Amino acid sequence: MAVISYFLLFFFVSSSCSVHHSDDSGYKTGNLAIRVEESSQSPSYLAIRFLNLGAQTEIVAVDVAEVGSPNWNFMNRKNEAIWETNSVPSGPLQFRVVVTAGLDGKWYWASKVMPEDWRNGEIYDTGLHITDTSIMDTTGEL
Repeated sequence: MAVISYFLLFFFVSSSCSVHHSDDSGYKTGNLAIRVEESSQSPSYLAIRFLNLGAQTEIVAVDVAEVGSPNWNFMNRKNEAIWETNSVPSGPLQFRVVVTAGLDGKWYWASKVMPEDWRNGEIYDTGLHITDTSIMDTTGEL
């Protein structure tokens, strides 16, 4: 069911969204960051939490891939804050996320985020600064 929902979301969002890229490795205040949760078990299980997103939007889809690879793996939402996967790519990791923006969603791509030797509890800067605002509230109402 989650896979079907993900692909429907991708179809809906990709029809009217833009993609933003970042490979900035220096941390900037307010940038979206990723915290590797303590439950992660390299290299087979990755659980992450996004930090500094702001209250005006939310992440609704997350993909992860090895840097430079076109093979993306979607991550499952464990709860409101945690995203997880049992299909962790090898090597340094890149992420792409869909955030609510206006009445649609917008793809953001962070091309160099986590090193191959990522560690539990560490925080990694995505280089993304998300300023979008969702017109819908968390229940999907205007």
